[in-house]
Amino acid sequence: MRVLPEVRVRVEAWLNPSEDASKVLRAMRNVLGGGVEAVERAEGNLLVLEAEDARSLAVVREQARRRRVMAVLRRLLLENRTGDRTHVYLNRQAAYVGRISFVESDEESTLGPIVLRLESEDLDSLIEWLVPEEEALRR
Repeated sequence: MRVLPEVRVRVEAWLNPSEDASKVLRAMRNVLGGGVEAVERAEGNLLVLEAEDARSLAVVREQARRRRVMAVLRRLLLENRTGDRTHVYLNRQAAYVGRISFVESDEESTLGPIVLRLESEDLDSLIEWLVPEEEALRR
């Protein structure tokens, strides 16, 4: 059995005045999936969910595989990498209905994206587990 790398996962989204916080939180929770312990809080108008378990990325991993966008996810994780941290932007309307949809920049999502931030001392292994290079090349 493979040992998963340690990771700090942070899901965040700005709450716009026209939005219902419970709906934004639902979209954010859909990114992490059920059964994962996450700390939920607000930093002003920024809603935050934090987890410290690679299994919290299972929904992202499975949907990227099933929807055949592993190459996109891998490219975004590598392009946005700085040291032991990386991030990707997700469409919040898609996340609300349980679908993971990556966006290239924070301007692509009308209400602003959900940001999935990852931090790990072994980020290479984490990215390889999340989106294996060999599998990303095939999809």
